[in-house]
Formats: sequence, C-alpha cells, structure tokens
Amino acid sequence: MRKLLSRNGSSVLQNSRFLKLAGLIAIIASISVPLTVRLTAQSSPLSTTTKELPVRTVNIQMENGYFAKRTFTGRAVAGRVSPLAFELNGTLKHVYVDLGSSVQKGDTLAELDTAVLDARRGELLAEKDEVTANLELANRTLKRVSDTFKQGHASAQRLDEAEANAISLKARLARLNASLNSLDVDINRATIKAPFSGTITARMLDEGTIANAGLAVLELSEDSRMEARIGMPPEFAQAIKNGAKFSLRNGDRKAIRNATMRSVVPVITGTTRTMMVSFDLPSDSTSRGELINAVVDDWQETSGAWLPLRALSADVRGLWRVYKVFDGPDGPKVRFENVQIQYSDGNSVFVSGTIKEGDIVIADGIDKLAPGQRVQSVETVSPRG
Repeated sequence: MRKLLSRNGSSVLQNSRFLKLAGLIAIIASISVPLTVRLTAQSSPLSTTTKELPVRTVNIQMENGYFAKRTFTGRAVAGRVSPLAFELNGTLKHVYVDLGSSVQKGDTLAELDTAVLDARRGELLAEKDEVTANLELANRTLKRVSDTFKQGHASAQRLDEAEANAISLKARLARLNASLNSLDVDINRATIKAPFSGTITARMLDEGTIANAGLAVLELSEDSRMEARIGMPPEFAQAIKNGAKFSLRNGDRKAIRNATMRSVVPVITGTTRTMMVSFDLPSDSTSRGELINAVVDDWQETSGAWLPLRALSADVRGLWRVYKVFDGPDGPKVRFENVQIQYSDGNSVFVSGTIKEGDIVIADGIDKLAPGQRVQSVETVSPRG
C-alpha cells in the first residue's frame, strides 16, 4: 500500500509541475506577441511621410470682382387672353368649340337664338317695301303736278303738297334703312367670332343657357406669342432694361433660348416692392402658367479668386482653408491658408484671403493632406472646372 501511495504521489507531483510549466510558457507567449508587434511596428520605415503625394493643382488668378447670379421667379402667360361674351342678352343656341379646341381668326365660336331679331327684321323689310312703293308713286305724282303747274292748270298748294309727300316718304325710307342696319348689327352681335388665332382654354356656358350681355362664355388664349412676367427689385429691373445679361429657364430648369425683354413696368408694387418685367418667349417653348426663372448677372466688385469647391475644407471659427504649395528645402510641400467664401455657383467658389496672384493651390483630395506634406503636381486644372 505504501508503495502504491508513493508511486501515485510522485505522479501527481510530476503532473503539477507540468501544469505550472505550461502556464508559465503561455504567460510568456502572451507577453512576447504584443512586444513583437510593437517592435515590428516601431521598426517599420516612415516611407509614407516622406513620399511625394501626387496631386492636382490650380493656379490662382486674382480678379476685381465676380458676377453673382440672382434668380427671380414668375409665370408664363399668353400674349393675349380674351374672355369672350355676347354684347346683348339671349338664349345660347350653339357652342361650336370645346376646351382645347384650336381656332383661327374669324371662326364662329358660339351663337344666340336670333328668332325674335329675325322676325323684327322681316317686319322692317316689309315696311320698307311698302314705303318704297309709296315713294315711287309720290315721285310720279310730283312730276305730273309739276308739269300741270307749269301749264297753269294746278295750284301752288297742290304742288307743295306733292313735294312734301315725296320728301316725307324719302325720310321714312331712310329711317327704315337705319333700323335695318341697327338690327343687322344686333344679329351680328349674337355671334361670337374668334378675334385672333389660339386655343379655347375655358368654356363657361352650354346651349340653352340665358346669356346676359358681358357674361363670359368662352376664354381664348393666343398660341403664337407667349410672355414671361416676372417681378424683380427695381435695381435689377433697371439693370436688365439697361442691357444687363440674363437667361430664362422653364419649370424643368431647361434654358429658354432666344428670349428677349419686352418691357419694364415702371411701377413698384406695395407688397413685394418689385417691378414687373415681361419677356417675349419663343413659340412652343413653354405652356401657359408654367413657372419661369430669370437669372440675372449681378456684378460684385471685390478682390478675390475662383477655386474649385473641392479645394476648400472647414477650419475653426467659421473660416475655410486651402492647401497652398510652397518650395521646401527637400521639395514642394503644402501649408494651409485661410480664406473667406464670397460667392458660390455650385462647383466653384469665389474666395478672398491671404492667397495672391500666382499661388498654387491643391484642387482636390485635401483629406489626404497634412501641413508639411511633400507633394508633386501631376495636373493643373481650371479654377472654374
């Protein structure tokens, strides 16, 4: 039994020593790996900090100012829009057009029922025929009486009566002709004709309606000429009138070419404090009611330079910075310069600051740069893209 215990105890002791040795080896390994990593990292060469970084640059060109684009919005309107109405009361008999109908100048668009007017015209024509016949008889009677008077067989009183009857019938005939002409005018006024070529854009009444004089029945819009009417502050309206450059864009922001200024209304509205400026638009360039944007070039006199927007990065205290290339003892390097943005037109900015004519500025990729970084210019780009 003692030998067995002794043998077992020795085995346990050996196992315990083995476990301690294995644990010690694991601890040493866990310590040595980070040390190896750190030593390896420290021993790696700093080639990335000394290698020249290829960059694109832009040459600074100082200018005395810039054109700021100011945008004003208005609407496209037809050159002429006419609400069409009858000039007298009556029952609407026919409407020959509908919404969207294209019409030509002089086309008949609508008619009133003219039965009463036609009946009255018939009466006047019959009366005119009667008066015409009586006048012919009076003229023949006057001729006979005049001949008889010359022969001494008729009195002067009879001659005067014959002359008066003929004159009265002539006057009555003239009055009837005037009444017929007036009635014909009323009959014509019972018809609406297109005053110009265009498109029917509204229909207010249908057949059978009692149409009052002056009540709009149809609306006609001219197609051949469109206008844009845009409110602008007085200084910009006057600038355009004096020849300032401008461009027009439709609701899809597409340029409208060959647009010309038509007029400037010299009245300032009380609410918006603007003047109305109208522009002639090419035919088929837009639709009535569409939004039209006028972009006006506004000259701002100040010293600065244009740069690509990607050349700027935010700095502290609300400033902006650019990276300028300078000649160092071991080659071109960069340092940052603070600038102030004066104007931006999308991809380019006009800046002022400590930059000057002839400076070389990094155009993009500035997130890879740090002050003192060695660089090599591989391409010179335009400041306006």
